[in-house]
Amino acid sequence: MKGHFFLYLLSALALFTACNKAPEKIISINPDELTATDQVKIGEAFQLALESNTAAFTVLDKAAYPAAYDYVNTLFSTMLNTAQVQHRLDYHWSVHILQDDEKRTAFFLPGGHFYIYTGLLKFLDTESELLGVIGHELFYADSDLLVERVRQTFGGVLLGDILLENPVPALPEYAVEMPLMGFDEENVTNADAFSVQLICPFLYSPSGIKKILEKSKKEKVQPLWLETRPGKYETRLLALNEASETCGLPGVSNEENYIKFKLEYLP
Repeated sequence: MKGHFFLYLLSALALFTACNKAPEKIISINPDELTATDQVKIGEAFQLALESNTAAFTVLDKAAYPAAYDYVNTLFSTMLNTAQVQHRLDYHWSVHILQDDEKRTAFFLPGGHFYIYTGLLKFLDTESELLGVIGHELFYADSDLLVERVRQTFGGVLLGDILLENPVPALPEYAVEMPLMGFDEENVTNADAFSVQLICPFLYSPSGIKKILEKSKKEKVQPLWLETRPGKYETRLLALNEASETCGLPGVSNEENYIKFKLEYLP
């Protein structure tokens, strides 16, 4: 009888231990709990997936176009190295140019990887406009709104698999969605204001995004960047004007430098 009891006890103990094993996957992820290190890891996984999907993405070769990268990196660093960017020392910030003149947009991956298409670079007319785009996009990456949108789009299971280094064979296909990821009007307005706030301490014009909106309306062209960052035209212009009031207008736009960049540095 004692032997039977002992076997029963061992069986119960084994069952209890099995039931309390750590799950193989994280079922869901709360973006509020993601550390900067987590976001860097998620971004690096998406970066590898994106750049391995050569059918969808053509990354401009940095060795072949060093002047183009130096130019964009200089402006990017201007926006990044300001006190307002909380994670400027935490993320693996980097700039990547995607070669596609038909696509006019820019986006970040979590953890600091910035991508901008040649189509948007060629649509813009001045350095101040490019600074406006960079500052706007920095808001999403720095405020954790971006990783929250990634979680909403792809689910917490995907983020859990990346963090646990589980294979995600479909990740290159998911990466195709990143340039299409949009934000609501409230966040777009906040991103505009953040961009102006970053630009204000410098001598640059804070009206870059305003000029992009005006050009889009005048030429009746809607770049993908504006489609995914929507807002009522007059309302958005008014908010940009209000955000710029204390910046010491007009500021410089460096149009000549930017024209040279487009004509001589880009393919």
